[in-house]
Order: sequence, then C-alpha cells, then structure tokens
Amino acid sequence: MTLTDFIKHIAVPIISVGTAVMVGILNYQVSQNDLALRDRDQQLEERISEIDLLIKRSKEERAERESNQDFNIRIYDIVTQSLEEGNPKKQEAAKAFVIVMVEEPLRSSLLNVLKQGGEPAVKANIGRILAQEEKFLNKVYAEPEKQRSAPASYNWGQWDFDVFWCSSSGNIAKSQAKAIGDQLLSEGAKGRVRIRELPESINAKAGYQIDGYTIRKNKDETEAADAIKALAEKSLKKLGNQSQFSIGLTRQKTPWYISVFVCPN
Repeated sequence: MTLTDFIKHIAVPIISVGTAVMVGILNYQVSQNDLALRDRDQQLEERISEIDLLIKRSKEERAERESNQDFNIRIYDIVTQSLEEGNPKKQEAAKAFVIVMVEEPLRSSLLNVLKQGGEPAVKANIGRILAQEEKFLNKVYAEPEKQRSAPASYNWGQWDFDVFWCSSSGNIAKSQAKAIGDQLLSEGAKGRVRIRELPESINAKAGYQIDGYTIRKNKDETEAADAIKALAEKSLKKLGNQSQFSIGLTRQKTPWYISVFVCPN
C-alpha cells in the first residue's frame, strides 16, 4: 500500500471520525452547560421572586401596623379629649368607638380610663359593661336542668355545647336558651352543656356580631350541627316560636364543641 493510499483510505477516515466524535463531545458539553445555566437562571429568578414577595409582605405588614397605630392614637385622643371637656355625650361616643373598634389589650385600658375619669352616668355604664365582660371571659354559666328523659334525636355522646343568649334580647332569649340546654340533657347528652349570657359589648366585636338564631361549627362537624339545629328549632317550637337557625363556620378550631346563639330581634 502506497503512502497516498494509506492517507486516502485509512488516515483521512480515522481523522474524520475522530473529528466528528470530538465535535459531538463538544456539542454535548455545550448543551449540558446551557442546561446548567438555564437551571441556574431559573433558580435565581425563583429566589428573586421569593425575596420580592417577602419584601412586599413586609411592607404590607408594616403599613398595616402603622395604620393600626395611627388609628389607636386617634381613638386615644378622642377618649382624652372627652374627659378633658367633661362632656358625657362625647364620653359615650368614645366608649362606643372603643368597644366596637379597638382590640385588646388597649380596649380594656381605654375603657378603664373612661370608667375612672368619666362622668357619673358614664362610669356606671362602663362599670356594668366590664362586669358583664368579666363574667363572660371567666365563662360564668348556668347549668341546664334535666326535666325528663326523652328519646335521643341524635347520639350526643361527649359533644360539648355552649348555648349563648344575647343580653340585648332580654329574658326571652334566656328562656329559649335554657329550653335548648334542658332538651339536650333530657336526650342524654353527656358532654358539657352550658347556658351563657353574651354581653352586648362582646357581641359588638368582630368575630361575633350575632343577630337572630345561629349555630357555629367547625368544617367537619356538619352532622352534629344539623342535629343540634333540629333540636333547637324543636325546643323553640314548643315555646310557640317558629324561628329557624342558620349554620356558619367558626374561625376557631374547637373539636367536639358547637356554639348555639339565641339572639332574637
């Protein structure tokens, strides 16, 4: 074989194949590098988005805090101005603002300031409000009475019930709440059953604001809520009342516990 034939038939094909292999390897490496760069860029963009979101949330939370602080300062000014002027109408208005719109612990502090420095009628009114709220917060309650044994309309078991009656609705609401609690005991409820007064000042706060007849439950307590609804409506019907209860969700996680609210207009 001549040198020309060797170069033509052996060396050139080997070099061509080698070149093709090297080009393939380089292309693969470039492709992998591109993938790595794209992954890095994507991770970087995601991280930047997370940081932007955190910054946005932080700004929103700071703005909310500053807004709340400004609001509380304005309410404080209203309270102090009403006391400085010795104006009972302005003190009553300040009291209403504090009860409905101010959160704890500032709410209690401002009410006590009004109680100490307000006009006599305002002092007496706030004193009654604070006494009612103390009873509510200490969970003062009346126990229902088992009037007689009655067939159970539901397997009440160890379910706990608070039957609230609105003080603004008066003794009618109290007697209706008692009838519901009594019926629960008569049907063999073994859990905690309490009849509790819901002060008007507490009901004015966000999270309550009950009007009429309603039941509050957790999301997975539909069956028991439907059962207490039927029992409560049956109890009212015996008193000559045809009202029906609505059912809503509570914001609190209270397993095996349902609240019943009796607040007729």
